[in-house]
Amino acid sequence: MKKREGARRPVDIHAMIEPLTDRFSDPVQGRIRDISLSGVYVEMPTEAVAKYTRLRLSVGTGEGNTGPTRNWQCYVVRTTDDGVGCMFDDSDPGNIDGLLEILRDLSVRRSRGPG
Repeated sequence: MKKREGARRPVDIHAMIEPLTDRFSDPVQGRIRDISLSGVYVEMPTEAVAKYTRLRLSVGTGEGNTGPTRNWQCYVVRTTDDGVGCMFDDSDPGNIDGLLEILRDLSVRRSRGPG
């Protein structure tokens, strides 16, 4: 049974990922490759990340991003060789902050078409 809310949208967004556990504490860089209202898929190193690891994603940092920084807490629900699928932490109402804006921006860009 899938628990995804909303359509999955392909994106390419730089993110800093910070594990919220004692396993390793150094943030790593990654790329959000798809996003929905309930979660994200993040390309990132996965050696030390297990299922149910809690993460903090910081979006809008680095690589010339000039917009506001958004922070989301989530937990890993699946791992692949290239990254992790995460669901947003429902207990954190701040998760929605900026998410709808990103999804709206994607819809506007698609409706305008290329160029």
